[in-house]
Amino acid sequence: MYTIEQIEDAIIAALAPLKVSLGIREIKSYQGELEEADLKKMAGNFPAIYVVYGSSGYVAHGARKQEKMGFELFVCDKTLRVEAEARRGGAKNPGTYRMLRECRSLITGKNLGLAELTPIEIQHDTPVWFGGGVSIYAQGYETAQAHLYPS
Repeated sequence: MYTIEQIEDAIIAALAPLKVSLGIREIKSYQGELEEADLKKMAGNFPAIYVVYGSSGYVAHGARKQEKMGFELFVCDKTLRVEAEARRGGAKNPGTYRMLRECRSLITGKNLGLAELTPIEIQHDTPVWFGGGVSIYAQGYETAQAHLYPS
């Protein structure tokens, strides 16, 4: 059985190549960086991807339970030029649309080296914030693992 921290770290490690290929400045566990009061200050770290555990649900199978776990990525970019460039990308930024595509290709269908984890599946892409040259999307994923409980 893997801890939330182990799975979150595996997701962050899987996304690490985006630092080079897309010039992502930060890929890390979410620590409240996107609070509206701090957004202007934090936008200086964009493009960025923040990973956070969302929730778990449990399905019983006798002495076994399957834990379905949800994780969210906050995919963030900014531009000082044309507003749409934060989403579509430009000469100096990848744009959130491209970041979403690249995250999907690195994570979807993989267990990230955690052998007992089911392949991670994408659940949604949801807009979170647009304005002031900032674009933020939440990208949701789900995976599962089994637990054995003594009877």
